[in-house]
Amino acid sequence: MQNKITLALFGALCYNITQGLAFTIVRLQANALGDFRTIGLVVGLPNFALVAGSTFWGIVADRWKNRREVVVLCAIVSAILYLPLPWLSPINLVIVRTIQSFFLGGMVQIATLFSELDPKARATLMGRLESALGFGWGAGAFFGGVLVLSTDYGLATPSVILSFFLTAAIGIFAVVGYMSVTERSVSREDEDLDFSLYFWKLARLFTTTFILFMGYMFFLSFSPVYLTEIAGSSFGMGIIVLFSGIIHAIVAPYAGRLVDKYPRELAIRIACSLVLLSMVTYSVTENVYIVAIAFVLPIYMTYFLGARSIVADTVPYQLRARAMGLLSSFSLLGSGFGSILVGELLLYFDYQRVFQIGAFISLIALLVGWNKYQ
Repeated sequence: MQNKITLALFGALCYNITQGLAFTIVRLQANALGDFRTIGLVVGLPNFALVAGSTFWGIVADRWKNRREVVVLCAIVSAILYLPLPWLSPINLVIVRTIQSFFLGGMVQIATLFSELDPKARATLMGRLESALGFGWGAGAFFGGVLVLSTDYGLATPSVILSFFLTAAIGIFAVVGYMSVTERSVSREDEDLDFSLYFWKLARLFTTTFILFMGYMFFLSFSPVYLTEIAGSSFGMGIIVLFSGIIHAIVAPYAGRLVDKYPRELAIRIACSLVLLSMVTYSVTENVYIVAIAFVLPIYMTYFLGARSIVADTVPYQLRARAMGLLSSFSLLGSGFGSILVGELLLYFDYQRVFQIGAFISLIALLVGWNKYQ
């Protein structure tokens, strides 16, 4: 069992290295090819494809009763689609990223697979998963900042081509880890369960997720560009994001054990509070050190440790892929709307005013998500 968990964590680590690389190089490439509106579209529109993909692949995984094969298929296709990105125009970059994101939507099944590797310590194991994901994301974003000079973006220079090809190669390599996971069997008598009953039990969690990530995108959607500006270089931006990944990797295992010990909704409250605190911080200062401290707060990890554990506790395994897909869908819908909206707002308002709007939206998420979920 331990070997399977280790290999699965290795696959998750490799996958999120690709996501960290894409987080920086795709946004900086979009910024070089256009403006804030271009970034908003490149980040925002693919999120809607991720919604469609996570829902579609969640249903497929439940019906095939084979989540592992869905993850492997989606990992391979999404990795290959990084290869043409250095040569694309802004509109084609949006199109290919949107198609790619439909397949990336299937990767949400990683959490479903992990939720059953050790049901007695579900959040603890999720904490180890988030640790691997956090460190992989931070390391990938750092390499994205180091491999390419900010002045090279927008051109198919060797460093830009290498970055996208490396992203594709690591994404394919992640499949080795996913192949180690053994599926839990599902009995025939469980196939007629009514999913709508569980959807309504989780409706407030889904609503909180949508609002929170819409507000969070008022910074995160263009953060590589903003951090590069205030840090003075893409290397400085990469260092900040790397530290974020390291903090996530260190905190996640302990946070997972705490989520197993204390009520799950405590993680939701803490994450919403951290988003609000960070957005207020961004709105009052441009000091790179203070902004960096706010950026490295383990927001994403804290929220999804609680949210995924609530879903896993509430929904039977045979319907869990669909529920995890919906949780991801609501976060992506919020991210998509937030990214497109902030891309337009930044054409008319300065950074600080936009951050203030994001803080207000985050406060609403905190109020909606405060009460107990079960």
